[in-house]
Amino acid sequence: MPTTPNSQAKLASDPDFLRRFGSLLNQEAQVVAAEDPATPNHVARRALAQSVLNNPPFMAANLAPTICNATNLIAKNTTFDFEADQTVTDASDAEIRSQIATSWNVMAGV
Repeated sequence: MPTTPNSQAKLASDPDFLRRFGSLLNQEAQVVAAEDPATPNHVARRALAQSVLNNPPFMAANLAPTICNATNLIAKNTTFDFEADQTVTDASDAEIRSQIATSWNVMAGV
């Protein structure tokens, strides 16, 4: 089923997706935190990474709408699993993580 703004909003607030997303967000934050300080926009990128590392659940909830409405996730199917009572995406962890990395500067405000 094609994604819609409503399905992506539901995905961005689904507790199961938020746990998964928070873990992937944390993984990317560790990479950004360890990057070379000479990396363009490092100060802003590092600040976002530190915020994620300090409180992954909070940051996942705040950043999920951005990622859920970005290319890699809107290109995938988002459905509702009535048995599990959750909104799901068929985007892989690698696709979500790639979108996080691609959108990092936007989320960092640069």
